[in-house]
Amino acid sequence: MKQELFLKAINDASKRGLPAGFTGLGIIFIDRDIGMLPISPLLSEDCYYVEAFDIQETVNFLFSISNVRDKRHDGFHVVSQDMRLLKISQYFSPLIPKGFNETVFDVGARYRTAQYGSLYENVSSIIVISQKGKVSIAKDGIVELIVK
Repeated sequence: MKQELFLKAINDASKRGLPAGFTGLGIIFIDRDIGMLPISPLLSEDCYYVEAFDIQETVNFLFSISNVRDKRHDGFHVVSQDMRLLKISQYFSPLIPKGFNETVFDVGARYRTAQYGSLYENVSSIIVISQKGKVSIAKDGIVELIVK
């Protein structure tokens, strides 16, 4: 239920207009702990500490750092089941599943990563927002465009 509220806040933010220099955004929603999720910080310093935000503040924060002028814009950001922002700017490298026949083509690396990453057991879904504000969600290896 909270994840739907998060997605609505993302859609609303995207509809309001993207900030200048918006680079796109990837958000991994996990069911439990991070566990064996194949992530690694992109930044050497501990700059992914974030205060406890509500859903709207978290969405606003993620949109604000998804800008070419902010060093935290790259990678995926991890959100817990209770909608807490756990990590930002993570390199996410899911395995390419053998025998998987649903691979999407003619998309960027963020979409393909979201598709394969959504197959992990502790990942409930992954949201990708393009540089133009198109919102997609990946669940169980299926990527769908959310109509704005």
